[in-house]
Amino acid sequence: MNLKLFSKLLGAFCLLALVSCSSMPNKTDIVANSAYVSFNPAFTNNTSEKQARILLVNTNRQIDRYKAAEISFTKILKNHRIRTVDLAHDDQPVETLQDLLNEEHFDAVYCIGAKALGSIDHIDPDMPVVFSSVLNWRRFNTQDNYNGIASEVAPEAQLTWFKYFFPEIKKIGVLYSADNQQRLKDALIPAKALALELVTQEISAETQLEIPATSLLSKVDALWLISDPNVLVSTDQAKRLFKMADQRNIPIFTYHSFFIEMGATLSIMADLPTTGRQAALMIKNALNQLEYKHVLQFPAGSSITLNIKKVEAYKLTLNEDALDSVDELIEQ
Repeated sequence: MNLKLFSKLLGAFCLLALVSCSSMPNKTDIVANSAYVSFNPAFTNNTSEKQARILLVNTNRQIDRYKAAEISFTKILKNHRIRTVDLAHDDQPVETLQDLLNEEHFDAVYCIGAKALGSIDHIDPDMPVVFSSVLNWRRFNTQDNYNGIASEVAPEAQLTWFKYFFPEIKKIGVLYSADNQQRLKDALIPAKALALELVTQEISAETQLEIPATSLLSKVDALWLISDPNVLVSTDQAKRLFKMADQRNIPIFTYHSFFIEMGATLSIMADLPTTGRQAALMIKNALNQLEYKHVLQFPAGSSITLNIKKVEAYKLTLNEDALDSVDELIEQ
């Protein structure tokens, strides 16, 4: 059994152990303050579980990965009353959400994406808030009533995949800022266990990226791009980094598939349907707690994209067995 199949079966088993099945809710759409809003009056035959009122705030339902998380979330909590808000075309999201919070009581909030979480954070509701798909999630990590799912797969899982796909890779470079210092320290132990050496270079938002990046790229077999807004402060800077790596035939491993278009070789991305189910279980746990506890989780599932063009261009040694684990293969 390959690693991906095992991890997915394990995740499915854990979710099935925690989630009970019931009927689908009816759904009515209404419009409020330029935002798409829907209300799910979910009725249940399960009298042992109190029906909660949950506000689901989606940054943009037209983005497939955000919609996938929403669908999975609502399926798990179909016995509760869920009001959903789409902020895609809302220029005043804080006012929209404040009006909704003034209009009715909610027991918890689920935010998908940075716009959704940033808008709720500005209001600072006195209730459990769960978030996902937020790249700069560490900025919200100090809020006592916030639970979250990190935007990237756990570092040890990413490193394991890197080694599985490219067994001859020995030195992996990482550009990071002070915000990720502890994260890289935690990654040293699994890296060592995988016979990988992490070659790190700390920078700040004010740092001219070209100088430290040039130095780092000369020492490593691959570059691991982690979620750090101080490293990639703009799209132009990201493109410059990818160009520098490409000129040196250094593959870049990333946490999100949108970097594939820039030239990344491998992407280990959080599986959004699984993330939506995780968020639902976090909401259920928060609603059942007398004292709310701050929790952060890494995504339980992953989606893998491999750019075979870069593998061939850089003459990388690829573990052929790993191809069975790929969700999307870029060949052109």
